Amino acid sequence: MAFSAATAANWCRGTVQGDGARMFQSMEAFDRAQAGHLTFIGIPELAKNMLGCPAGGAICSRGLPVKARPDQVLIWVENADLAVAEVLDKLAIKPALPPVGVHPTAIVDPAAHLGKDVRIGPLTVIEAGAKLGDRTVVMAQGFVGQNSELGADCFLWPQAVVRERCVLGQRVILHSGCVIGADGFGYRLSAGRYVKIPHIGGVSIGDDCEIGANATVDRGKFADTVIGAGSKLDNSVQVGHNVVLGRHTILVSHVAIGGSVRSGDYLTMGGGSVIADHLTLGPGVRVAGFSAVTGDAEPQAQLVGAPARTGREYFSELRALHRLPRLPATLRDLEQRIAALESLTKDHHS
Repeated sequence: MAFSAATAANWCRGTVQGDGARMFQSMEAFDRAQAGHLTFIGIPELAKNMLGCPAGGAICSRGLPVKARPDQVLIWVENADLAVAEVLDKLAIKPALPPVGVHPTAIVDPAAHLGKDVRIGPLTVIEAGAKLGDRTVVMAQGFVGQNSELGADCFLWPQAVVRERCVLGQRVILHSGCVIGADGFGYRLSAGRYVKIPHIGGVSIGDDCEIGANATVDRGKFADTVIGAGSKLDNSVQVGHNVVLGRHTILVSHVAIGGSVRSGDYLTMGGGSVIADHLTLGPGVRVAGFSAVTGDAEPQAQLVGAPARTGREYFSELRALHRLPRLPATLRDLEQRIAALESLTKDHHS
């Protein structure tokens, strides 16, 4: 939808520099923005390029040296990234929600409990003993298993699955294809065949968590697998059985966490990184993408590589590795110098 610079500034509590009546058709990234777009500048590298940018205006973090043309509008805010989130929230197309109540094609067991203003979409199944908090939405083809509990204002996108005996806090978002409470991966070899180990625990997910499409959180073997409040899991993340993750964990796509891992608050893992099972990570640990954590980690550790080690160790090894191609020439030079010295020594003694 079209909006004015003044309107955008009001949405993000910013201050307009220029024509507040200037209209925009949408927001766009800095390198793709055209005259009808509002863009944003949050880093100094972009600030110096605004004069040459076709965009009609930009949301800018205060303190950056941004210079604009007369036809451009600047909206000054404390943090451009956070301000953009507020503007995009106003511009986003809202999903078409099912009406309040239960769709005629949904199956809701009489023993389930639905809170006020719950919305149950078509072909959804809610099993016996399930409890859904007020204003919770389960979109088409969702599934909530026996004795699971969803807090108020949860939102399950189409085909999200919450299996039996799982507990979600308030305002939890599950994206399409997400599976909460699948069986933990446990087998023992006996007489030449693998015997499945039943998992009788559940999954407990704290308030304000968001779990991406096709992500999976396995149930615990005895106690629950736990995802701390405020955590955000990207698409295709795998969390194994008995894992306990602290609050505000960030797991980027294709992260895999082995069974029985315990981590403190604010764990951050880049895409494709993994943690071996039965490890303990302190608060604030950061793991670079495509790294493999194979040992316990101290609080605030920054880990890189496979096997993962501290950034200092990793980059020291990398620098040494880059010097390897020059070593043969250095060795040949040393051999020649040693041979020359030996020759001089022989001549002296003779």
